[in-house]
Amino acid sequence: MRALVITGGLFEPAAETPWEALQKQWRASRASAGVWLDLRLKVMLADRYAAMRGRVSGAPEAVRRLLGDDPATGVPELTEVSLASLLEAEGVEVEVTTWSEVCADPAATEARLGRCPLVLASTTLLRDLSELSPLASLVKRPHNRVVVGGALVSMLIDAWPSVPGVDLAAAGDGERLVPALVAWARGGFVALKPPEGGRVSADGAVLRAGPMPSRSLDDWPSPDWRVAERLRGRAFPFIHYESVRGCPYRCAFCNYPFLFDDNRFRLRSAARVAEDWAIAAERGARWISCLDSLFTLPPRRLDELLERLIAAGRPVEWLCYARADDLTDPVRVRRLREAGCRQVQIGVESGSAEILRNMNKRTTPEINARALQVCRDEGLTTVITLIVGFPGETERSLAETRALVKRAPPDFFFVAPFSTKSPRVPILSAESRAEHDLITDRDPSSSFPAWRHRTMDTLQAIDQADALTRWIMAEGLGLNAGMFFQGMLRYDPATRAELLRFQRETLDVGPGHRLGFGALRALTRWGSEAQQARL
Repeated sequence: MRALVITGGLFEPAAETPWEALQKQWRASRASAGVWLDLRLKVMLADRYAAMRGRVSGAPEAVRRLLGDDPATGVPELTEVSLASLLEAEGVEVEVTTWSEVCADPAATEARLGRCPLVLASTTLLRDLSELSPLASLVKRPHNRVVVGGALVSMLIDAWPSVPGVDLAAAGDGERLVPALVAWARGGFVALKPPEGGRVSADGAVLRAGPMPSRSLDDWPSPDWRVAERLRGRAFPFIHYESVRGCPYRCAFCNYPFLFDDNRFRLRSAARVAEDWAIAAERGARWISCLDSLFTLPPRRLDELLERLIAAGRPVEWLCYARADDLTDPVRVRRLREAGCRQVQIGVESGSAEILRNMNKRTTPEINARALQVCRDEGLTTVITLIVGFPGETERSLAETRALVKRAPPDFFFVAPFSTKSPRVPILSAESRAEHDLITDRDPSSSFPAWRHRTMDTLQAIDQADALTRWIMAEGLGLNAGMFFQGMLRYDPATRAELLRFQRETLDVGPGHRLGFGALRALTRWGSEAQQARL
C-alpha cells in the first residue's frame, strides 16, 4: 500500500519562473467567478516587491544580509510531516510532493500517481475552489482516489460542492481520519467507515472526523521530522510545531476556531512541548515556528514552559503568535526572550476602539500600544497584522490606526483588506450581516469575493490598504513584512534605521516601473469596478 501526500500553495515564487507563475494564474483565473479584485491586490503587492528587488544589488550590507538565504526555504508544511508520520504508523509507504512540483514536473507526477492509489491533498495554502479545481484535475486518475482536506475544505464543508477530480473531502483531525482512509484504501475503496463519533455524508463525498475523546493533544504522537528528512533527503534546522488546536476567542473575522471538526480549544502540556523541543534540538533543529492560533494561552502553561526551557538552557530559538494582552508585562516578555522566543506576531488589526469592538477582539488600542512598546524595550521582535475595511471602517478609524502605529511602531507589519472568503466566520452570520448591512459574493470559486457594507466596499478597502502600507513605509514606522519576509529571522534591531531608510527609497521608482505598474493598476481597477458592480 502506497500513498501520495500533496501540500503547498498554487504559487511558490522561490521555485518557479514568472512565466510558470503566469500560467498558473491563468488556469486559476479561468476557474474563478471573480478574479479582478484579487489581481488588483496582487499587482499592488508585486509593485512593492519589484521596487525593492530592483534596488537590492546596490543596497547597504544590512539589507543584503537580511535578504540572504532564508533558513525556512524548502521546509515542508507541517501537514506533510504529520500525514507522512501517521501513514507510516499505519504501515503505508509514503511519497510526498507539492502542488508546485506537480505543475512543474508532469513526468515525475505521472510516475508517482502510477505508484499511489491513495492521494491525500492539502488545501491549507489554497485560497478558493478556483485554485483547487484545476490542480485536482491534474492528479485524478481512473485507478486512484483523491482525498482533499485542510483549511479550505473546513471552510466549505457544511455545503461542500462537487469539485472535478476530488473523490472525497475530509474534515477534522488527521489522527482520526488517516486510519479510516487507510482502511478504506486497503478494502479497495468500497466501504468507508468513519471514526467513532464521525460521519460520512449520504452521497459518500464527505468524511467528518468528529470530536477527539479529550482536549489533551498529549494523547497523540507528535509529527516525526525524521520521516520528512528521509523523504526529502535533507536535514531541517527550521521546523514547524503545533501545540494547540482551535482558539478560545471568537474574533468576528477569524476562521482559526473552525479549522477542525472539533471546535474545542485543545492543547499539549508544557512538559510535552518542552520534551518535543529538546528532542528536536538534539536532532539538529535550531529554529521552531509555532503555528498555533495563540501560543501564549493559557498563561499558566506558558509560564511553566518558559521555566522548563530556561532550565534546559534554551535549546532552540522560536517564534509564535500572541495576543497583545499577554505581552504587556515586562517581566513575562523578558522571560520569553530568555526562553528563546525571538519573534511574536500580534493581531493588532486596528487602532480604532470601535472597530476592535466590532471585531470582538476583546482588547483595546491602549493594550496594543503597550504590548508593542514593552516588546521593543525588551528586544522581542514584533510582527503585526492590520485589517482594512472591516464593517464600520471610515476615514476616521483609519486615521486612528495610523495614530496607533505612529505612537507604537512595530518592527514588521502586514496590511490586508477585509476578506469574506470563509463562510464560517462570525461576521458572516445572518445577524451580523443584518447589523452591518453587509452584502457579499457567496460564490466559493471567487478568487477575492466582493463585499460592501454601509461604510466601505472591497475595492475601496484594497486601495486603502495599499495607501496605509505606503504611508507606514514613507513615515519609517515599520518594515513591510511582505517585502522582507525571508529575512525576518535575521532581523537585527541595530540595523533598523538603515533598513527603514532603504525601504523608504524603494517608494521612489523609475519611469519604466511607474509606467508598467501604472498600466496594470489602471487595468485591474477597470476590472475590479466591474466585479464590484455585479454584487
